[in-house]
Amino acid sequence: MTRADLGADRLPCGASVDSLLEQVADGAPPSDPQHQRDCPHCRAAVHELRGLWEPVRALAAAEVAVPPDLVTKVMLQVRALARDGWHTVIAGPLGSTRIATWVVAALARSAAGRVPGVALTLGRAGPVTAPATGALGTGASPTGRRRRDARGVGVAGANVVIILDVVAAYGHDLNLLGDAVRAAVIRHVQALTGLTVLEVNVTMVDVVEGGATAGTPETF
Repeated sequence: MTRADLGADRLPCGASVDSLLEQVADGAPPSDPQHQRDCPHCRAAVHELRGLWEPVRALAAAEVAVPPDLVTKVMLQVRALARDGWHTVIAGPLGSTRIATWVVAALARSAAGRVPGVALTLGRAGPVTAPATGALGTGASPTGRRRRDARGVGVAGANVVIILDVVAAYGHDLNLLGDAVRAAVIRHVQALTGLTVLEVNVTMVDVVEGGATAGTPETF
């Protein structure tokens, strides 16, 4: 199996897993820097791919023979990124646990919504450059509602990237509020899922008059 075999595999945002692997393996710049900067799916996948490809890179630099099945095993794991693009998969000795992206998103919004000073949490829509959903791979494809529920969250392996838009209650230090939201989301998601939260990017999109209590977490 070669990297070219992955050409048809795509993440939920439509990005090619093959292109991301080429970027990681060859040290190439992103083909679409703006998309990758704003896309939680790509950011999580690139981090996961770096970990998957590291054994190949390390052995290629050493004066030893690379095990003949190493690249094949790595490529099978890479292919799984597209197949499980809407789920994180945690393998254990007795089986595996799959956690849907929209479940992670719900946990993140719930944690953010309970932070004093947060009036509303909004799941960030995907980058405007993302291909149409018809370009996705053949993995399990959720309904439109589930896609909306999963906005702002990307998963790859056991790694998660979260993007949240927050409406703040007037009178709060927005920098400190962003830090509090980030800490709450990381703590809550990691405690309930065991996943590794790589990033929580918070954008304050509005300020409203009102009390310091949190509102009901919602999405748009």
